[in-house]
Amino acid sequence: MSIPNLLHEMCADIAEVDLNAIRKARGFSPSETASRASFPSYFVSSIGVAEAMQNLSIEEIITLHLLHQTGEVDIAFFERLYGSAAQPAKHYYGTFTQQYKSTFDAVKKNFVRRGLIIMAEVKMRGDAVQMERWRFALPPEFVPYLPPLLPIVTSDQTGETSDHAIRKKLLQLIGGNPAFPNDHAKIETKDGTIHLNDQPFSAVRLQDWQKRAWWLSLNTHNTSVPASLSITEAAVRLLASLAPHEWVRSESLDPALKIYCFGGKTLPTEKILHQGWELGLFSRLKLDSTSHYRLAPNLNSTASNNPLEDTLPWLESTPKADSVKIDLRLIQIQHLELFNILTHLSVEKNNLQAAPSLIKLGRATPQQRNSPLSLWLAKHVPAFGKALAAVNEKWGRTILHENLLVARVRDLNLRVQLERDLAENLILLDEQFIAFPPEFRSAVERTLKKNGFVAKTVKP
Repeated sequence: MSIPNLLHEMCADIAEVDLNAIRKARGFSPSETASRASFPSYFVSSIGVAEAMQNLSIEEIITLHLLHQTGEVDIAFFERLYGSAAQPAKHYYGTFTQQYKSTFDAVKKNFVRRGLIIMAEVKMRGDAVQMERWRFALPPEFVPYLPPLLPIVTSDQTGETSDHAIRKKLLQLIGGNPAFPNDHAKIETKDGTIHLNDQPFSAVRLQDWQKRAWWLSLNTHNTSVPASLSITEAAVRLLASLAPHEWVRSESLDPALKIYCFGGKTLPTEKILHQGWELGLFSRLKLDSTSHYRLAPNLNSTASNNPLEDTLPWLESTPKADSVKIDLRLIQIQHLELFNILTHLSVEKNNLQAAPSLIKLGRATPQQRNSPLSLWLAKHVPAFGKALAAVNEKWGRTILHENLLVARVRDLNLRVQLERDLAENLILLDEQFIAFPPEFRSAVERTLKKNGFVAKTVKP
């Protein structure tokens, strides 16, 4: 059920004693709560919201932040905050109502009767008891009034970001060792393209590798509790809430991680963040001998439209006139991603080299072909300049199709029948040749057989 529908259900069915408690907590006038039909509009107004939230504990504030991110929940969600009759790691033999009765009472007292969350009963199939049918949600109108999720420190300093693990990973391309002992993610050049885990290399995929490596380094497991996050996912989400120039001490994340990761394995917060910093996911700032953290800049956030310098410290010429050598210890990630898009890459004598690729340049977007890196290569390496000029000349006039099967059909009646059977999935090349996607090969062969023809395959 949507939050507006939950709200209208609550306002229609709420008991007078609860309505009076909400009126007192939020400061509504009797006229504003007199009509059950108009009360929903007053409930989600700003009246008394900030004042009601001032009385919340830090754990309750964190839970409301998570509730906003989660959406509609049942009563079990609040076990992370108020507990339940069940004991951790022990089987509980009571009923659902017995397990969450005290939880429900706390939620109703501290949230519902303060007019801070919506509570309504929903219809369910089967023999669900009332405690199972209750649903709770935070109105999105209340989110701007939520107190800060984390205690922060403001500083204009940039801090330090480690790229040691990233560089080790890139150096695997040319024979280096794995970035860490149990790193099994494969990185290689294949058909002129760098692949990471069998996918074309990009800044986004490298960041996915960082997060996976971080999770593995902590030797933890994801929780199966609904609405709970893994330690790594929770830490990233919490630090993502920081504004520019805001930093947070590792210990300040402890209450939030207990709420966000309820039901999962806990670890010292400093260890969690330090491991993330070592893998380049976080920036670290020492203030009064204490480590403060925030998310590191995106790997491709330093991209610029400004022309590059005439001399690039991470690029060297080679004895071959049509290639350049890339220093993986120095190149920025967004430039390596562009090389992967625009050029043919290979490893020769433990060096990564790039050569022009008409095919890749033809596939690239105009923005990529006219990027500062592409223009620099065209200016300083004649072979790149010729390739780029050739592609620009034919851009928009030549279309290359990949992964198509081509057939020679000389019988006019058969050709007409194939056009009918394949419709828009057939391309007419000329008077004798047609093309179609490989998945329609069986349909073509059926048409041939039905019309008394035999398919002859010519292998390249």
